[in-house]
Amino acid sequence: MTTLALPRFGRETRLRRFFGAVSEFLAGIRLARAMAHNYNILSRLSDAELARRGIAREDIPSLVVNGKYDV
Repeated sequence: MTTLALPRFGRETRLRRFFGAVSEFLAGIRLARAMAHNYNILSRLSDAELARRGIAREDIPSLVVNGKYDV
């Protein structure tokens, strides 16, 4: 005799998926806000201050998006 086991798709599973999606969404917002903060800080620096940090002004967006520079 063969037994077939089906996954439970009850209320608990739906809630877990829902809150998991909400958690990921909020984490994305936190990351975007941190990136915007880092971008704003770096973009306010003068070219001389950026050069002392080894950064060219045109490199700011890629550094912030790739997470290679935190203020």
